[in-house]
Order: sequence, then C-alpha cells, then structure tokens
Amino acid sequence: MILVDIGNSGIRAVHVAPSSSWIPSQVVRLSWNASLNVRGKPTPNQHSSENQRWCDVDDDAAFFWLVEHFEKHEKESWWVSSVHQNALDLLMRVLSQALEIRNVNRVVHQSVPMAKQVEFPEKTGIDRLLSAWEAWNFVNGSGLSSERSAVLVVQAGTALTVDCVSEDGTYLGGAIAPGLGLSLQLLAAGTDQLPWLGNHQVTAEPRLPGKNTAEAIAAGVHASLAGGARFLIERYRSQATWRSAPIVVTGGDAELLVPYLPTPCQQRDYLVLRGLYRLAMG
Repeated sequence: MILVDIGNSGIRAVHVAPSSSWIPSQVVRLSWNASLNVRGKPTPNQHSSENQRWCDVDDDAAFFWLVEHFEKHEKESWWVSSVHQNALDLLMRVLSQALEIRNVNRVVHQSVPMAKQVEFPEKTGIDRLLSAWEAWNFVNGSGLSSERSAVLVVQAGTALTVDCVSEDGTYLGGAIAPGLGLSLQLLAAGTDQLPWLGNHQVTAEPRLPGKNTAEAIAAGVHASLAGGARFLIERYRSQATWRSAPIVVTGGDAELLVPYLPTPCQQRDYLVLRGLYRLAMG
C-alpha cells in the first residue's frame, strides 16, 4: 500500500507492504513554503535530500517526481489524508495521468475510529485526528503505560499543535500556534528589514544572545516554539486528568522541542503515516 500525508507545507509518502515496517529514509517528500513573500525578500536555500524536493505547491513536475517513486506499485491501494485541497487535487490528477490510479482511499474525520469531543469534528484537521489516534494507540499498546492512559500529542510542523486524548481514547481538542517555518516567514513578511531564514538555520540550542540578526531570529523563534509547547503542556499537567499523561511528539521540527518538554516524553516520527497504516490494516 502507498500511504500519503498531505500537509499545509508538503507531502510525505511511503510504500509499506502489509505486516511490515518502514524507516524514515524510505519516505518521499515534497516541501513548499507558504505564500507570504509579499515583500520580495530572498527565498532561503532550503536543504534537500535524495528523497526530498522543494517546489511550489502547483509544480506539476514535482508531483510527477513524487508519483514516479511508486510506479512499480501501481496496482496497490493508496491511502491519503489531506489538509491542503489544491495539493490533493493536483496529486489526484497526476495519479490519474501517470499511473491511471483509481484505488485511492481518502481518509476523512469519520474514518478515524475514535470519539471526538469537539464542536466541529468535520472541521478538525485530519492530521491532528490521525496523530492523536495513533499516539493513544502507541502509548496504550506499547507498554509505555501500565494501564490505560490519557495522552498529550505535540505536532511540530507547519503549525504547532498540542492536543489531548482521554484515557478512553476520546479526542478532546487542543491548541494551535504557528510552527517554525511559518513563524520565520511571518517575521520576514511583516517587517521591512528582517531576513527570511530557512528552517535549517534554527537548532535545538541556538546561540543566546544572538550576535547578529539571523542569530537573534533563530533564538527568538526557537524560544517561542519550545516555550509555547512547554507552557501548554504545563497547563494541561496542572489538571489531575493530565498530571502524568505521556507526551508524544511528532513532526519535522520535533527534535527542537523534545529537550525542553517534561517527562515522560517520546519522539515518534510520522504519526500521520503510522495512523494511516493502522487504518489500512484494519
């Protein structure tokens, strides 16, 4: 099967055989920036790898590049979750043209078998739901907790989200803030002289005090990200229900947060893809 997670700033896709496992290096990724460069500032040179490509969200060639990685699996089913409609539409068109794929399972909020105690479940990001469901199953099925446990789920991607799941597996909602890349872009878009930094220029322990503008931005944005996540966790932990709830952290910038979050805390990459796999295996 092919698992596809379409986020607000990129796509992650991987082929997984039933009852097998996969490693991060097998994940194929497209990445793009938000359209916030209203001041025409130089776009940062982002770091790519063999299985990652930076592109514009409407770059047909990049989407064909992604799909070509799975040509030999053209008869297998695709499981797709998406929070970006334009990217989903383009992927579906490319799949139809390149591989004539018809067996696509679109995962929506009703697909995730967990109770959802929020006002508008249909408007809740499918990435948040899948990550929360997968994190709860991971914690309560892996021996991390001796009995059923509530779980706090941190996603460090385009947005920083800190969500919670009750002991019985009910999704209860959470908090949303700008993530690393979006924060860097917002600073550049909303100021006259601040440069647009690439995500890779922010580390888990940036220099403080910053001795130049780039270092100062890196230190400040990292502090808002790590400090914001910790503050939200501490608010949850002030309530009896969440006092000892394990934290599961995921997303491309998870490693920037983990050293600053209270224990028990574990980084678990690709929660959305893992949740898709759990769904596909039924």
